[in-house]
Amino acid sequence: MCGNTFQSTANRASYCPDCRKVRQNNRSKIYQEKIKNCEKTRTIGEPEICPECGNTYILKSGSQKVCENCRKKYTNKKKSKPNSEYTAKNYDTCIFYMKKGTKKNIQDFAAEHNMSFNEFVNNAITLYIQQNSNEQSK
Repeated sequence: MCGNTFQSTANRASYCPDCRKVRQNNRSKIYQEKIKNCEKTRTIGEPEICPECGNTYILKSGSQKVCENCRKKYTNKKKSKPNSEYTAKNYDTCIFYMKKGTKKNIQDFAAEHNMSFNEFVNNAITLYIQQNSNEQSK
């Protein structure tokens, strides 16, 4: 909100402590208004209707959107389809085998250099092609 950088021990912190308090206060005000206006609020332990199958289920957490039976189907539908479409559209798949322990060593090396395993392998292949194409042209 304020744009200032901050350090936090939480790895998912999105807001500085001051902005976090402001957001919490705003969220509390909105919730209190809903209660005052008799609007429906979700309460843990109360029955809800599943938007996927229409069955009634007991709400177990504030982030629960569907019943237990639909949960896996819902999360797969929500996450994997766009991701797999993007991956298929933008990437080729390459499967190769390496000696046991080699992958872990490469992952550690890549992490030390702030790269993912895939980034490291792609960079290594590109560098190898560049070096060998230069040697062959000599």
